[in-house]
Amino acid sequence: MEGFKLSVTGNLGPCLDPKSTSISSSFAWGKKSFKKSSNVPSMTIDQLRFAELQLHGRNKEQQMLLDFLRENYQTNGKSRQEQHKHSHAKQVVLVSGVSGVGKTRLIQDILTQPVEVDMCGVFAIGKYDLQQQTAEPYLGIVSACQEMLRKMVDSDGGTNSFASPETLDGIRSDLLNDLGQNGLSLLVRVLPLVSKILGVGEELKLESSTESKTWIQEQLASNEGKMNEAKAKLHFAFRVFFRTFCKHLPLVVMALDDLQWADTASIELLSDLLADRAVQNLMLVFLYRSDESDYATLIANISEELRDKESKQMVKLMKIDVGRLFENDVNSIILDLLSMDSSTATVDLAALCCRRTGGNVSFLLAFLRMLKDNGYLEYNFGLLKWTWDLEKIESETVATTNVVELTKFKMSSFTKDYQTLLALSSCLGLSFEKKDLDIVSCGKYSTDDFLAVAQEEGMLEMLAGQKSMRYRWTHDSIQEAAASLIPTNESLKFKYDVGKLLLSGISEKDTGRYLFVILGLLNPFALTTDNLAVDERLKLANLNYLASTQSSKLSSISSTSNFVKSGIAFLPEGHWQSHTELSLGLFTIATEVESAQMHEQAMNWYASKVIQQDHLTILDKLRVYRAQIQYWGMNSDDKSVELCLAVLDQLGCRFPRSSLLQTISLIFSLMKYQRQLKKRTIQEISNLPIVTSPEIRELGSMINELSLHAYGTGETTLSGLCTIKQLSITLEKGINGSSYYGFVTLAPFFMVAFNDLKATSQIASYADAMQMREHGNLSTAGFNMVQGCFNLPWGHTWSHSLSVLRKGYQNGMREGQLRNGLFCIVASLWTCFIAQVHLPTLKSDIEVYMRQTMELDTGLPLNNTILLKRSVEMLLDDSEQTEGRQSLLEEAGSFIGDDKFNSAMANVFQGQIYYATGDHQKGTALALKTGILLKKLLSASANMPSIFHQSFSLYVSAQDTKSWRTRRRFRSLAKKRHDILRKWAKDGCPNVVHYVTILDSEVAILNGLDKKVVEDLYQKAIVLSARGGMILDAAVANERLGRFFEGLGDTIESGRRFEQAIRYYEDYGLMSRAMYLQKQYRNHISSWSLR
Repeated sequence: MEGFKLSVTGNLGPCLDPKSTSISSSFAWGKKSFKKSSNVPSMTIDQLRFAELQLHGRNKEQQMLLDFLRENYQTNGKSRQEQHKHSHAKQVVLVSGVSGVGKTRLIQDILTQPVEVDMCGVFAIGKYDLQQQTAEPYLGIVSACQEMLRKMVDSDGGTNSFASPETLDGIRSDLLNDLGQNGLSLLVRVLPLVSKILGVGEELKLESSTESKTWIQEQLASNEGKMNEAKAKLHFAFRVFFRTFCKHLPLVVMALDDLQWADTASIELLSDLLADRAVQNLMLVFLYRSDESDYATLIANISEELRDKESKQMVKLMKIDVGRLFENDVNSIILDLLSMDSSTATVDLAALCCRRTGGNVSFLLAFLRMLKDNGYLEYNFGLLKWTWDLEKIESETVATTNVVELTKFKMSSFTKDYQTLLALSSCLGLSFEKKDLDIVSCGKYSTDDFLAVAQEEGMLEMLAGQKSMRYRWTHDSIQEAAASLIPTNESLKFKYDVGKLLLSGISEKDTGRYLFVILGLLNPFALTTDNLAVDERLKLANLNYLASTQSSKLSSISSTSNFVKSGIAFLPEGHWQSHTELSLGLFTIATEVESAQMHEQAMNWYASKVIQQDHLTILDKLRVYRAQIQYWGMNSDDKSVELCLAVLDQLGCRFPRSSLLQTISLIFSLMKYQRQLKKRTIQEISNLPIVTSPEIRELGSMINELSLHAYGTGETTLSGLCTIKQLSITLEKGINGSSYYGFVTLAPFFMVAFNDLKATSQIASYADAMQMREHGNLSTAGFNMVQGCFNLPWGHTWSHSLSVLRKGYQNGMREGQLRNGLFCIVASLWTCFIAQVHLPTLKSDIEVYMRQTMELDTGLPLNNTILLKRSVEMLLDDSEQTEGRQSLLEEAGSFIGDDKFNSAMANVFQGQIYYATGDHQKGTALALKTGILLKKLLSASANMPSIFHQSFSLYVSAQDTKSWRTRRRFRSLAKKRHDILRKWAKDGCPNVVHYVTILDSEVAILNGLDKKVVEDLYQKAIVLSARGGMILDAAVANERLGRFFEGLGDTIESGRRFEQAIRYYEDYGLMSRAMYLQKQYRNHISSWSLR
């Protein structure tokens, strides 16, 4: 991008012109000249030894931190993995204190030194910058991660002592497996040094794959217009990064300095890291200023959240308050600096320095440096010792509690050129490259000499291993002092001119890297003046648009909001006609930002400005509509449906609005395509052409949006019509980006309409083929969700469905599709319940999921999971008092409302509770009340146990009733359900075979068949149940067979069956039922044991 044309004398004006009288007086230019110390040999005996200064006066704080480390990381001969096998808590240390008190030095001194032989690892520190607080997201975390990576590999890609080749191989392998190419590309964009870990081959592979992406792949990988998804995608990449490093390194410590200046995106990412139980063995150290009242609320909120996590045993928390130094501590520092041994000789000097500086270590060191520079403290070569005049120091110096003023006083003794360079350097951030300073100084000053002096004076330090000669301020108070050299009334203009110089001096390809710093300099002044030329304002609008797009990819909503609002403010009059593309981009992102922040009024205002433009096409406006749909999807699916229908109308796709017409249309369409699809082969479907037309692809995507939201409102007929429309478009035009999702959601409707398991499986296989054709092995969370919930269980075992759903969760986190990813987890949890997973384990998993959902602040309703959690808790309740206890359905009525799907799921869960606890009378009443739930649940796998439990309870009740009319009615209803299960088993569903056998056994009992026949049938059912992991069914089958033998008077065989039932109930975790059988059939079990 072409920079501003700017000359030093013409635009920086008096700020950089030492001849200007107004600025000369403001800057108080000094006369002292410095030379590079490297050119003049000097004896160090007369120098204060700042570089060798040890840590003093922090024994208490050191011991606290060491004890915390030892408590949490002492291995006692065990591997770190063994030690933390059952612990998911992270270690968090809060370090507070006023500015300059020595917080950073304390942490660096402790954590950079190996405490014990087996406590080696990697320590990295990142720092936040007040100037970049709202501009550069994740600044502290990114800098810490980059430092961590830098320590892992040297400049040639080699490894250091704790990063062995085997360690790097493991990290590389896990990153590739868990993130894939797209996720790694995102991570490398944010953390460039990750490419060093990947190795040259993988780095080239990433670059080449990016260059060769097709339009379709770019669309798949892009999260443009979906800020919450972009944030989730980036946060997932960071979580995988930390998971991987914590897995392969024995100790990972990340310290974040000046946390009070952290941006919102960083705080949200830290919250995600703390909530992720897969991130283990991580220690976070948060350093913050206790005297920054403007940011007290942020720190208070962080502290409150950490205490809450500590109460839930998610973190182990320690707080360290770093206070002032006392006179004896100050005396130790002076002795160390002067290389003196006598502790009494400096006592009076220490007392005076302590009074003058208030025991603040940064103030103290600056004060001592000032004493040395001004001759109050000097080395006497005749006496060969340091000397000072206490009375002179007492009378000629004043107390200071502001290191900035003290440092500024020191800087005032520098030459005017050096003061100018200090002011310029302060504008470049916490760290900068020498070439940046050369650019903004326009070659008028000797930057080499200045940088050498600044290092000698302890103001700047050169970062090790930096080929680009990068420097950073030794303390933010030094940077603040340098910035204060700029007159307050001219500060904004000065920084604006520096920003223009920097922009004009960098190459176009480097613009993105410097963008946040440049706009941090340009925007504050530009937004307060009306004197900028139109072309300058337009260039600023373009720069802010570029920054907003870059920031949105980094998922920093607050930064994006600031940039996009600034960009809009710089637009000229009539911008919609003269600069349509720029205006559309800015207002679109503004709409998305307000949608992500749930600001309805602002979102609608920005959206209306786009929608009102008649010269824009519907495709131009789609991102704005999608932002509104996303907002309403989180608040009101009804409004989302209305908006989707309106947008589809504009795209030329219309649906009948009458429910009657929708039903008729769906029935005839399903019948039509049932016939057509039976004639198609998978090869024919997968060979359909790939659609590249943006109109068709956007149409398909919007139809899917409508299908999702219609299903959410219970408008399943309209949702079905969407899948039919998607099918029609695909067969007519070819495969678009949403075809596979349309097919995979069509399968459940065929199951409901025709109970045709083969057709359902066939359509699901078509979806698989299309997904592979367009996206290869990169399945999406939504696809995994529908396959795992609605399609796969009809042709595969529960374990296969669970693996797909868990993969869907990973895909959702990786893609940024939080809703679909977390819905996969919801489905996997109730599938675990159906598949009869160990109850205590399931309860623990449910609690982890609920906690994570709340921590991620997804806004997703937890009704289904709350129902499941209560179901598991009811089964785990081993108290004998049941009178007056509410049923699940009674509890559910208070929060489910009109939610048809969850209402149906509540009936499924309640049916399994009655089945497990042997309350078949209530199970029968529930079956009579609800009927078959197939239509309400579509083809969800929950249909299988629901129909089985209803049939089972009806058969058992038929045996128990004395009324032949009731018996005949119950048998008829049970048989209807039994026949459905038989058909599914015949069509190849593996998950219902043992159900059918159990029901066959009950029919045999009803029909009065021979003892041997009943025993063989139930024994077969027990084997099938146990082999498939259906522990509860094996328990119930044994219990029923025991009761059958009890009725025949065979106490020994019944005792054997009851004993086996008890064992299975215990394995399932249903202790109440096991204890009931143990108590009820004690004599039978004893007879079997004593046979």
